[in-house]
Amino acid sequence: MVCVTHAVEGTRVLRGVVGCPVCKAEYPIVDGVVDFTHQRTGAAAHQRTGAPAHREPLTAEAAATFLGLRGPGGYVLLAGTAARLAGDLAAFVPGVHVVCVNAPNEARSPSASYLLAEGGVPLKSSWMRGVVLGADCAGEPWLGEGVRTLLDGLRLVVEDEAAEVPGVVEMARGAGVSVWERRAR
Repeated sequence: MVCVTHAVEGTRVLRGVVGCPVCKAEYPIVDGVVDFTHQRTGAAAHQRTGAPAHREPLTAEAAATFLGLRGPGGYVLLAGTAARLAGDLAAFVPGVHVVCVNAPNEARSPSASYLLAEGGVPLKSSWMRGVVLGADCAGEPWLGEGVRTLLDGLRLVVEDEAAEVPGVVEMARGAGVSVWERRAR
């Protein structure tokens, strides 16, 4: 991917274009968000609606604990409403960059990167050190995409204790969340 910047603030690209030199696809960057949908909806068409409410909202501290990350480096993915945790989670996992997909507008933090995408996560496989899916992303294709982007031996947290995630091992379930680990294949 190649990024052409039109407006920058510090190291953040506010406006520009991300493009693939191989397939020639281009995606706009508007207000610091790469829009892989070419639509300005801010929500993916395949996200679940009416996901079950849970007792207490997942906190950044709980998410960091469930993810079990040790040491700096790499990336954590937050999808949908879980992106509300971006700013606080960055403080609990210093040196780990937070990437958010389909974050609600009010959930944006300057310490994270933001993408909009329909039907999947536009990132390479086995790249994330941790994944947290909001209740609105607790169904397919997001569960599969969360597993696909996760590194072996690391964890996926879903804000839905009833979620069933194929291809990973259940670690814990309750209080509105389920925690899964991707084992080496």
